[in-house]
Amino acid sequence: MELKTFIAETLSEIQAGVQTAIHTTDNNKTNGCINPCWGTTDDINTNHIQNIDFDIAVTVSDKITGEAEAGIKVVGVSIGGGGSGSSEKIHISRIQFSIPIVPPVTIISNSNT
Repeated sequence: MELKTFIAETLSEIQAGVQTAIHTTDNNKTNGCINPCWGTTDDINTNHIQNIDFDIAVTVSDKITGEAEAGIKVVGVSIGGGGSGSSEKIHISRIQFSIPIVPPVTIISNSNT
């Protein structure tokens, strides 16, 4: 998977997951809420920013035959038996970064407090 696809899908899934959780919690009429914001949507501000921290191991492989694939890929690691007739050089790098987001909020009316 391309690194950019992994990051985009991860951030989209987090946003969608928070929104789904808010919607589900609201429908269940629980006594709590997820990511509350007191007031109105106009009250959403920099205090609601949260960081999504990524710590990604990426691999770049180069087959001995000289074939190489360009780009940075995020791959799953598989450990197990089985033989192969080819040989590869694998370089593993670690990338750490944070992306600030404002996740979906539950608006809590000031008249309810």
